[in-house]
Amino acid sequence: MIPNVIVCIPEPRLRSLFSLLLTDSGALVAACPDHEEALRVLANRVCQLCVFVNGSNGEEGEFLAEAIRLSPETKFLLIANREDVDAVLPLFRKGLSDALLQPINPKRAVAAIQGLLGKERVSVPAAGGAGVNAGESAPPFPMDAGYRTAHLTARSPVMRRMVNALWAARHDPIGVILRGEPGSEFELAAREFQVMGGDGSENLVVLNHPDIDVDTLATQVSLDRLNEGPPRTYFLPDIEKLAREQEKPLLDFLRRARRMRDREKPLRMVFAFSVAAEDARPADREFLEELQFILPSVVRMPPLRERRDDIEPIVRRVLTDLTAVFPEYRARSIHPSAMQWLVARNWRGNHRELVAATRQAITDCTHREVAASHFGKLTEEGADAEELAAGRVLAAAARASLG
Repeated sequence: MIPNVIVCIPEPRLRSLFSLLLTDSGALVAACPDHEEALRVLANRVCQLCVFVNGSNGEEGEFLAEAIRLSPETKFLLIANREDVDAVLPLFRKGLSDALLQPINPKRAVAAIQGLLGKERVSVPAAGGAGVNAGESAPPFPMDAGYRTAHLTARSPVMRRMVNALWAARHDPIGVILRGEPGSEFELAAREFQVMGGDGSENLVVLNHPDIDVDTLATQVSLDRLNEGPPRTYFLPDIEKLAREQEKPLLDFLRRARRMRDREKPLRMVFAFSVAAEDARPADREFLEELQFILPSVVRMPPLRERRDDIEPIVRRVLTDLTAVFPEYRARSIHPSAMQWLVARNWRGNHRELVAATRQAITDCTHREVAASHFGKLTEEGADAEELAAGRVLAAAARASLG
């Protein structure tokens, strides 16, 4: 039976967001402008859920009591402001089922709606666990499985958890949002997401923010439907740089795509959002919040300073790849003291800075082994205690090599 849901939210943006979530959950949504209209609907229709907001007039208690009298089987979800928590708590004793506080957390909203509609989100269990559907494979790193990532380096526990989160998001509608500090390996994560979807080719489509418009996206999607094979993966980096006039058309396109998505060949989009560590909130929080309602899967990319175990394999991979393409470079190994310094450094520019510095050191090296002295100019950027300590390691190693 398809559930009927009432949405009694006067504010258009919030109403459209919850209508989208409820429609995607398979519900028939009736939008009501006020409490009186909602009560008329409840008196004449069997509704499983009613979503309403708290107002300034304090009539929520009266509305809830009358609504429960008219429709005792209906569950009620209240959207409230954080400063009104004291007024919301007594409503639970009157029959309120659940409440969400603004600003809305998309994952919390999805979980609340799924729970009130009697639906559970499906999760993929660990390898060997009961309940794995036919045709499904276990997460990449349940415990000690032998999964090997194709593009990401994931030796550290925090990065392995990130890969698991990316794996879990591969069946979500439309795609996933990657969020991390500037310089994170967003494109490599997008390529990993592409491989997880069954596409091992190099057909990742990168759409930079100046080129993001509805016509371009619609054309790409139409062309993809005409092609055989798995759906292409679209990578949209730097979405924090989108112009204001690009935001609404993009959100409208994604809402339509989610409502009418092709289950045979769904969209696979990866959005990358960069935020500096010192930024408590993104500059355009409203756009990101709406985007998260459409794509509830948000995967955090950990910075290198949280995953020092990954630095050595990243450096060795850069060395191998670069010397394979350019055999005229003499370097074939990294001196232990240089590797020690690389692991100790904070790498404020994350993966991009590490790769750039390693490539430059390999280019400058005239010997078979890259020494610590080839990274000497990076110590000029050190400012905090960890950076200075790493600089001292490098300086001592350089003096030892000269002596």
